[in-house]
Amino acid sequence: MMRKKYWTTRELRALGKTGNEITAAVRRGEIHRIAFSLYTSEKPTDMVKLAALAWARPGLVYTGPTAAFLHGLMPMSWPAHGSISRGRSSDGGKLLRLTTAVQQHSVRVNDVPVLSALATAIDCQEVGVRERRDFLQRSYGGVKGNGRLAADLAALPPSRRARAADLTGGLITGTASNLELRAVRAIVIALDGLDVTVEVNSMIRGYYFDIVIPEARVCIEIDSWFYHSAETASSEDFVKDRWKGNAAVRWGWTLLRYPDASIRKALDEVAAEVLDTVEFNLANPRARKLRTHELPTDRQVWLWHPR
Repeated sequence: MMRKKYWTTRELRALGKTGNEITAAVRRGEIHRIAFSLYTSEKPTDMVKLAALAWARPGLVYTGPTAAFLHGLMPMSWPAHGSISRGRSSDGGKLLRLTTAVQQHSVRVNDVPVLSALATAIDCQEVGVRERRDFLQRSYGGVKGNGRLAADLAALPPSRRARAADLTGGLITGTASNLELRAVRAIVIALDGLDVTVEVNSMIRGYYFDIVIPEARVCIEIDSWFYHSAETASSEDFVKDRWKGNAAVRWGWTLLRYPDASIRKALDEVAAEVLDTVEFNLANPRARKLRTHELPTDRQVWLWHPR
């Protein structure tokens, strides 16, 4: 019986347990009562109780302060808040405060269904704007951060998108490292007032580049010594990195590369050079015709290179 995490009273009785035996097992600490007709074999922490309640109610999505707790924004407070699909009972007992709603876009945190980080930040008015923006920046970091943020934004009801835009305006997401984040912040500030977009971990010719300014056809790579030098990078990564740069340049992009030491020690100079490059490209659109004929080497290197 202990291999299972959660049971209803009906399931325990199906195992041959009487009411007295269930009560005795609870008294001995072999199982724990979460709510009416709901038991667990684990110590009933806040997370265990939330997971048990979600297990017992398919379709439950945690919202409000409970979503904020699951995302690490606020401490847990009971009763938990959640939504359930229309047509289902909204009686959550003592531990659940439920609302009914159309099926909501959700993610899983610790395998528990919860509103997205973006939707949670919009609703969590108890937390200051700066703290929520920092939270969103952490939540949507990494190579796929921008894609996840776009999906969560698109899933919001139209009535909430304006608030989302206010909360995420100027936010830097999708960064893979603190080093890259420092560079992006400096470049965003340097380009303030120019009608350009700063994209992070954006794709050109099948390759991801750290920073892309599409209107000026400028792409930027932040190269750490460990991952990009010939001495420490793998031979495959070293080869890929060179062909990646070639593909961008051959197809009309200005590629700027900066080592990590320059981000740490000469960030003002980096930002100034990016600004000058962007302004020059905007003022002088390339007169030469862009390529239309693709060589095999213009494709991603792993599709054709012998290694």
